[in-house]
Amino acid sequence: MEYRDIQVEVEGRAMTIRLNRPDRLNALGSRMRQELIDALGQRAPGGDGIRAVILTGSGNAFSSGADIRENTGKPTRDIIVKDLRDSFHVIAKLIRDSDRIFISAVNGVAAGAGISIALLCDMVFASPSARFVTAFQDIGLAPDTGLSYILSRASGRRFAGQLIIGGEFSAAEAQEAGLLRVVNDPVAAAREAARKVSEGGPFLAYVKAKRLVNRSLFWDFEEFLTYEAQQQADLAETHDFLEGVTAFREKRKAVFSGT
Repeated sequence: MEYRDIQVEVEGRAMTIRLNRPDRLNALGSRMRQELIDALGQRAPGGDGIRAVILTGSGNAFSSGADIRENTGKPTRDIIVKDLRDSFHVIAKLIRDSDRIFISAVNGVAAGAGISIALLCDMVFASPSARFVTAFQDIGLAPDTGLSYILSRASGRRFAGQLIIGGEFSAAEAQEAGLLRVVNDPVAAAREAARKVSEGGPFLAYVKAKRLVNRSLFWDFEEFLTYEAQQQADLAETHDFLEGVTAFREKRKAVFSGT
């Protein structure tokens, strides 16, 4: 597959995948999602034998999440469920289930599904200025791509609820919650971690450790993702979702009615 919205670099047994739509803050459009699925599914050129994968973004963002501007019509229940099941959830499970070690380098804003993709990685490094914006509530939706599951399992129910409802948290707050490590140069830190994983270490032990951690954290992840898609489908039929999407496209503040 020809990659246009991501860049893939291979060095030894480490691969770097860079989300590459800086003009759109690396929004996860349909093409980018399919390219990610292709690359994460070990079909990227030079992908054989890769032990560590770094995920990062071009420019001043990791990813702004789903590309709301991509579909000009009213997003329907069926479209939302299809997008979640056929791409967003596939990406999440490819990261979780892979025997590769995933390392994310959050170099700027991460929003919506972009947060999920970053936090699903086995190791997460973020710059001091990185920001995490849940964003879903701004368009009348609940978090998806497993975000509420990840936050509640990793940081606890009370803190996760505050983050989801509050809408934004800093890299320092995320580090305090145990979600990531703050470093001045997240890409350099990720490369060093990838080097340790891919060169000479007990790689099979790393893989087994990843499986054990994920088994403890994600025991019922599949069931959760199915339930998550149903909740978003219900919200897709509300007045507030239509108002939220319309306001986003018109670059104005949404006026929600609770219906």
